[in-house]
Amino acid sequence: MQSNLDRAKDLLPSIILTILSMIQALALELFWSRIEDSSFLWQAGLEAVVGWLQLLVMLVGILLIWVFYVSFVLRFTWLPSLEDTLIPFLIGLLEFAMIDLMRPGLLAVWFVLLGAVFAVATMGSHLTMRQARQDPANDYFFSKVEPASWRDYSATILVVCLFCMFGLVLWLSDNHGPTSIVALLIALAALLYRFSQAKGYWMHSLVSDSAVVADQDEPL
Repeated sequence: MQSNLDRAKDLLPSIILTILSMIQALALELFWSRIEDSSFLWQAGLEAVVGWLQLLVMLVGILLIWVFYVSFVLRFTWLPSLEDTLIPFLIGLLEFAMIDLMRPGLLAVWFVLLGAVFAVATMGSHLTMRQARQDPANDYFFSKVEPASWRDYSATILVVCLFCMFGLVLWLSDNHGPTSIVALLIALAALLYRFSQAKGYWMHSLVSDSAVVADQDEPL
């Protein structure tokens, strides 16, 4: 029985990463097809600016999800739960829906889906952290980090609520152009900030724990 557990801990994280790689590859293919099919991107005006900003936010989001999962596999060993195997598919479905809705006129719904991706990814990170904390091999990290509380996720909750609020404002707004640009720039800033955090976690996965110590139990 113990050998089965050890084999699961060795194989399943890599399998999850492989599945996510396939999902992200399909998302990027669909992303490129959306660029080719969106003629408004090549025309002057606010609609083109909104379209390109939306594409940039989408691309950064796809890359952030990839970095997040690779960092987990590099840093920890854990026995994946059933939820760990299903969350990449849920994230993929949300990404495909977002890419399909990448049109300025559908930006309100798109922002709600962006908030949903943030929420699902954070839930996935929390579930994985709980599993990883139970493995003695990860004591180098968790011995220095307290279990996460709701306060640790306050920033993520704020971001999710902000994206949903942007969706509501855009749904009710008559002048989408300037409002959409401001909302997308804020979303881009939030994702880039997450990337700066992910860089620290990435370095923590490659160097000794004495060199870089993460300060919270929230990788995304």
